[in-house]
Amino acid sequence: MRTHFVVALLFALASSAAHAQSPTNPKHFFWAPGQPNTPSASALTNDLIYHGGNAGSGAIGVETVPAIYLIFWGPDWANGFTTTDANGGAYTSQVLQSYVTSFLSNLGGTSWAAIQNEYCNNVPVGTTSCAAVGGGNYVTDPRKQLKGVWTDPTPVPSDIVTLGLAENLADDPLATEAIRASAHFGYNPQATYIILTPPTTIGTGQPVYCGYHTQTTSVDGYGNPYRVQYAFIPFLNASWPGLGAGGCGMNSVNVISDSFGHGVFDGYSIVVGHEYAEAVTDPDNFASNQDGWNDIQGSENGDKCAWTDLANVSMNNHTKFAVQPLWSNRAFDVTGQGCVRSAPTNPHAMPAVGIMPPSVDICMTTGICPPGVAAGQPMPVNMAYFGGNVQTKPKVYLVLWGWGEPGAFDHTSPTHPAGDPDGVGALMTRFIAAMGGTSWGKVSAQYYQSNYNGTYTNVGNPAHELAGVWYDNTSPIHDNLSPLELAQEGSRGALHFGIADLTDAQVVVATPQKFNEAGFNQNSYCAWHDFTTPLSYPGVTAGMAFVNMPYVLNAGGGCGKDFVNPAPAGDLDGVTIVLGHEIAETLTDPGAESSAGLVQYGAWFDYQGWEIGDKCAWVGDGLQVPGAPFNMIGNDGAAYPVQTLWSNSSLNGAGYCSGGL
Repeated sequence: MRTHFVVALLFALASSAAHAQSPTNPKHFFWAPGQPNTPSASALTNDLIYHGGNAGSGAIGVETVPAIYLIFWGPDWANGFTTTDANGGAYTSQVLQSYVTSFLSNLGGTSWAAIQNEYCNNVPVGTTSCAAVGGGNYVTDPRKQLKGVWTDPTPVPSDIVTLGLAENLADDPLATEAIRASAHFGYNPQATYIILTPPTTIGTGQPVYCGYHTQTTSVDGYGNPYRVQYAFIPFLNASWPGLGAGGCGMNSVNVISDSFGHGVFDGYSIVVGHEYAEAVTDPDNFASNQDGWNDIQGSENGDKCAWTDLANVSMNNHTKFAVQPLWSNRAFDVTGQGCVRSAPTNPHAMPAVGIMPPSVDICMTTGICPPGVAAGQPMPVNMAYFGGNVQTKPKVYLVLWGWGEPGAFDHTSPTHPAGDPDGVGALMTRFIAAMGGTSWGKVSAQYYQSNYNGTYTNVGNPAHELAGVWYDNTSPIHDNLSPLELAQEGSRGALHFGIADLTDAQVVVATPQKFNEAGFNQNSYCAWHDFTTPLSYPGVTAGMAFVNMPYVLNAGGGCGKDFVNPAPAGDLDGVTIVLGHEIAETLTDPGAESSAGLVQYGAWFDYQGWEIGDKCAWVGDGLQVPGAPFNMIGNDGAAYPVQTLWSNSSLNGAGYCSGGL
């Protein structure tokens, strides 16, 4: 595998030859704009191809649960230094460190990072669509991917930029630093260790690179004790030969710098983001083979869109950062444009227990957007209307897919049927039938849609919302399903029920114990809802709101077991908490925040993308505090554990998590 560098600087190849002891170059460089090693324009006509993920012992193909460790290497980070932007403004190294740390803290769970979710391992060589072949283990997009930051005060070789062009030998100082970092943090085979260095001596001549990613072990890397994915980002705002200080992206998006570092450090989020994305989708490097996802020229998902359509993209905690687009096979196959800055589909997921919106929106109070504060508190700031439809006459259709098929469960019960041994399917049916017309349902009913004729219509709260139940034991099912397969099953459900108008319908696709979507199996979320468009779900009936309801009992306490009621009575608490969360969000935002061109499908969510359920998910982390989940009394008189929902009208309009109106 060729090392992938983001190149913005030129270095003499002769200077690297002095350090090279092998004819291969296992590092994958990101070259600066206009450099001779930049991928050719024809790369934009080819899909990424999976190359097997089997190059050498320990190969993984992709990082299915990406993690990041950030290393600021060298005493200058502790001592401090300054740099200037394109307009002569001075910025400290502390601002740079905060900028990069914030970027990596906030990219997880975003639609930009979710572009990678279509790629997977465990599929045949030559695959271009994981959804088409099935059975893959997908890249996921968890929040909080940054797991640690370390300022390593050990000295950096003065010629580290030139050394970066050398082969990945056992004595490569960057490989050694990556191993040292993995010892400091603990080894994580799914992680990328990103190394930044302060200003050092730079090479002369051509070409210039802005960064690269590789692994410590290759045929050129005898002596490294184990495989570690790492990326090297030299000091980008140096005056590079032939390119100047802006060669690696400084002020390339934000012409005027602000105090946070937007502008002067644009290149850092562009380059670090490029290397992060490529290390996730094409991490392996053995015998110079790229055995993950790259095209017929060896270009990866960052290469194919390098230095094109740079822009600020919203991240978590109301942050924004300059980034490049990433390549999406799915987008290219449908539209002919593969470079995108958001995922063609980004289901709105309910996170697991302990992953919450921050309790305080520091952006509003200080203008600074660091990572969120503590979990377990409701998120302030009211919901806003973005123009899409809500469900004014809601009908919920429940599809229990494959519950009666062989292998769906690994146990039986003397009190429940074989196709529902824990009573989960029966509980979901009772809950959907009982939630309409309740005080809890009135919380959703305060939200409305514009009819674009001067009138507005509120979300409905009828007594009877369950419109049909279908046990589909005919359509084949397997474990590690893809989002597309779930959408296809939802479409089959719509056909089965004869839904003529999808506007007020939501189809809940519930899967059994042993057959669930890949992201849930990797503990990425508890459930999600989404909206089908031709781009996000090609070939599926467009305009359908549907819910992916996995078998949450598999996640135990991570998805609500015993969250409201003590065991054993509370063992199924998570079923109705999670299902209620998704149904309420689909009522108020059936378009799942999506848009296409000038058409806005999203309805109600806050400016950080949190919906009516997100803002109150897992409040209290199991403690009975205001806004925490509780036992709701359904229209049948039975108690059902549910979470509270965000109410704009609570606290005299300040908003809070409400159990009912």
